[in-house]
Amino acid sequence: MAVAASVDPVVNTPGKRRYLDEARMCMEHYKFLIILALAYAFDQMDLFTFSFVAPALTKHWGVSMEWIGVVNSCTFVGMLFGCWFGGWLSDVIGRRKAFLFSVAFFSTFSVLNGVAPNKELFLVFRTLTGFGILSMVVVAMVYITEILPAASRGKWQAISLATGLLSVPLIGQVAERIVPSSPDGWRTIFFIGGTGFIIFALALGWLKESPRWLISKGRYAEAEVVIQRFMPDVKVDIKNEASIPVEGAVVKKDAGTIVALKEIFSQKYARKTSVLITMVCCITVGYFMFFAWMPTLLNEFGFTLEDALWMSALVSFGSPIGNYLAATVTDKGGRKIPIVIYSVLVGVMTIAFGTLKIPMLIVGIGFVIRVLMDGVFVVMWSYLAESYPTHIRNSGTGFIYSTGRLLTAGAMIVVPMIYKSFGYTILFFIIGAMFLLTAVVTGIWGEKTAGRSLDEIA
Repeated sequence: MAVAASVDPVVNTPGKRRYLDEARMCMEHYKFLIILALAYAFDQMDLFTFSFVAPALTKHWGVSMEWIGVVNSCTFVGMLFGCWFGGWLSDVIGRRKAFLFSVAFFSTFSVLNGVAPNKELFLVFRTLTGFGILSMVVVAMVYITEILPAASRGKWQAISLATGLLSVPLIGQVAERIVPSSPDGWRTIFFIGGTGFIIFALALGWLKESPRWLISKGRYAEAEVVIQRFMPDVKVDIKNEASIPVEGAVVKKDAGTIVALKEIFSQKYARKTSVLITMVCCITVGYFMFFAWMPTLLNEFGFTLEDALWMSALVSFGSPIGNYLAATVTDKGGRKIPIVIYSVLVGVMTIAFGTLKIPMLIVGIGFVIRVLMDGVFVVMWSYLAESYPTHIRNSGTGFIYSTGRLLTAGAMIVVPMIYKSFGYTILFFIIGAMFLLTAVVTGIWGEKTAGRSLDEIA
């Protein structure tokens, strides 16, 4: 696997143009963002469908709360391997091809979820859906970071995800009506998620390969063509203007996954990697402990299936709102400050949430928590995707992101145990504590990344 020089000539050559970082938003950028937003829409739809379906499977298939925990856990195990695979694949064959493969994969298995004849095959299909979902997410978060201008890449990451997340309350409203309508009403929800093949068709014509990846492979002429599409009014001449190879750059041999992992844990990146692992694990585990289990926990807590579904559906409207609001602050404070503020607010409010028993209060506070959790989640995505150099950016991002999914897989099994042993309130106290830990670690040891060139950060 070819690796970039230690200095990325597209973004940081003294006295020369930083093409991608300095580009103005144009039609090619917006077409790129439309594809990513639509992919996020189907991705998030597939991710959250099971939380709406689970109570119905308990009723019609007679499955236990523990089995639901196993399905959630296996889904996150699939996500774990999807993170690794997507990160590795996009560093080997490119961001575009890896993205297309991932979209086709999770769309196929979403449909298969809907036709599963028994709980054993459903478990297998759900696990493979998780694999495809996170393979796509890891590729997409880095793809956006590499293509968009430095001053606004965080904002556009948040806007594209927020637009995609409009699908979550939409599927919540559909589920509220369709799932209780018949014993097989839940199957329709998965068929809707499978229409992600529409994205695949559009992406074939609209998506261009990341110039940074092309340069990391020594494919400079192809990179020039792509950059020119994003900067039509500027003459692009990488070799003459960016001086490849840059003086002092060291061109490395192909680096596999093991070499990439050694690099992110080397002395140079050790502190950064430790902060990112803590942040990703706490935010990811806390997020999914809260929202993947919310309908089921409310149902177990004494609310009817219908009440649990409408309360969860209303709360889900906070998801896109949270990301749109995050777009206004993500590029401020170096990304570090918004993460700290968000995490403190989420931690305090989640602890309070565990004491609520009045439905409208649960919906109101849950909505605010959803706004804040989704906000910090998307800021974390940008922060993570900016942290490593091009030749290991996706592999490093995929590995770090997968640690959160690995712990979430375990947490999905542990949630019923905590609930039955310690109760509803203690469960939400634990989730709140995770976000407070994120605030402390990021505030003390995190670095500021927003608005800086990727090479400077790396």
